[in-house]
Amino acid sequence: MKVLRFAFLGLCLIGVAACAYASARLIGWVPAGKLPLYPSWTGLHFASATAFSLLVPFQFWRTLRSRRPALHRAMGRTGVALGAVMAVSGIAMAYTSPDRPLTEVIFMTAFFLGYAALLGLGLRAALRRDFTDHRAWMARMTAAALTPVTQRVLFPPMAATIGIDSLDTFWEIFVSAAWLAWGLNMVVAEAWLRGPQRRARPVPA
Repeated sequence: MKVLRFAFLGLCLIGVAACAYASARLIGWVPAGKLPLYPSWTGLHFASATAFSLLVPFQFWRTLRSRRPALHRAMGRTGVALGAVMAVSGIAMAYTSPDRPLTEVIFMTAFFLGYAALLGLGLRAALRRDFTDHRAWMARMTAAALTPVTQRVLFPPMAATIGIDSLDTFWEIFVSAAWLAWGLNMVVAEAWLRGPQRRARPVPA
């Protein structure tokens, strides 16, 4: 369990670093590299993703939920708003970013629609005051939200093993890493939700 917690926090920190790097590319603080830049407006996506990555660990902090429920709810509403911005802007990125292959567009569309659905299910459960389901859906949503981070962890070893000899190969490996990351994160989330402690003693949100 401690390993999973450290992995979760580590992914959140990597997410913050990745968003900072992408933002630095947008404003020209670091070289653009060989890949085309995202449109300048996507800074909104990276800003919301950064805030989400910093906020979400607190939502899974048991002590904060039990001792500061009002703060937990306020941070949860903020997280939902950030998540909505991430979903809408993420889908828009798929169709406005230059030179993206069809496989990348398909993945980003499917992913952000799926992510938005998980976010909506979590919000609906909270509105119904079904906090057990709310916590489960939000755990799944968070696992999905961290998919791009897991993708960037998986991509380097995959690229090193397979080898990149062209831009087409880069995109094939990059998109494959994205699908694998999404599946892996959701499997881990389901395993965590079905852990013996959570089956025996649900924790109210």
